[in-house]
Amino acid sequence: MPRITTILFDLGNTLLRFDFKPVFARLLSMSKGDPQSITSAVNARYDDFAAGRMTPAEWHEFIQRTCRMSMPWEEFSRLWADIFWEHPDMFALARETHPRYRQYLLSNTDAIHFPWCLERFPLAEVLDGYILSYELGAVKPQREIYERGLAKFGLKAGECVFIDDLEANLEGARAVGIHTVPCVSIEQVRRDLKALGVG
Repeated sequence: MPRITTILFDLGNTLLRFDFKPVFARLLSMSKGDPQSITSAVNARYDDFAAGRMTPAEWHEFIQRTCRMSMPWEEFSRLWADIFWEHPDMFALARETHPRYRQYLLSNTDAIHFPWCLERFPLAEVLDGYILSYELGAVKPQREIYERGLAKFGLKAGECVFIDDLEANLEGARAVGIHTVPCVSIEQVRRDLKALGVG
């Protein structure tokens, strides 16, 4: 097996924790529509935003139209973005491994969330670059995001390990030859990395 030289980290529920429930609670409290229909409609369209097929302004307009309400951009963008907090154990791991490994983010994210996170969390301290769905026009677990991400930084799949909390995303990575570690607990992540010779 080739030596692992590169660690790819997911963002949400890996390096950062997040909770969307307050966003939906606020939107639904202002809405004149059916809560279940609104939630389904937003979830169904989010991949378009995460893949860069909608701009932040278009997403804002879509949310207002779907919820049948009006919210100023500044209020909406903060509500949408302010859902994250640091996962300290995973950041500690990333700090430990960074001196010995190239490290990149591989995330389904959007053009509101990621700039917010980059400004407020020390991602640049532990990462050498970012593989972002909205920049590459594809979302995990689509094959294209892994292939385009590897190509962007000249990475070899067999020399990479990807840490993510969702099995579907790990399956997508394995399909292109990337090693994977599920993010279930910090103890398990460290154990699985050690089994791959990473530490």
